[in-house]
Amino acid sequence: MNEALSILLNKGTSKSYSKKEFIIRQGETSNKIYFVKHGVTRHYVLTRDGQEKTIRISLEQDFFYSSIVSYFKNEASYIYCQCLTDCDLIYWESSLIEELFKEYPDLETFKNQQLINFILEKHTREIALITQNAEGRYQQFCKTRLDLFNRIPHHIIASYLDITPETLSRLRSKKS
Repeated sequence: MNEALSILLNKGTSKSYSKKEFIIRQGETSNKIYFVKHGVTRHYVLTRDGQEKTIRISLEQDFFYSSIVSYFKNEASYIYCQCLTDCDLIYWESSLIEELFKEYPDLETFKNQQLINFILEKHTREIALITQNAEGRYQQFCKTRLDLFNRIPHHIIASYLDITPETLSRLRSKKS
């Protein structure tokens, strides 16, 4: 484990969440960054017609903002962040993170790398949604996150891939 991560983990606050428990709901404000020690979380939005659209899934060793827009703009979140399994997380409030950045300058580099990783993940997913068909997105998901099929409900995976549960089922049976 690198030194910056070790410092962060030692300075954070541990919290356990139950499956289906919310970390943040739409309309709430967040000032926290999280690290997943154990479990799986998801970020989702509600469409105009009330459908849930999963925009991010985080699992062990991931850092995430419960709501990145809320965190940086100090405004109400438009997303929900929910635990898909029982979760053990570590969190830091923004005031503590800022203190740690001043005290440990190497953490700034670590933070920048985490933000770059987030931006690249988001960009890759957005491009896939535009340029790949359902089968291509499914195949890419299987290459990187196949283990999630045994950990979370398949309708969540379908939502993340922007396909119907029926299409996901068809793609899975076709691969077998």
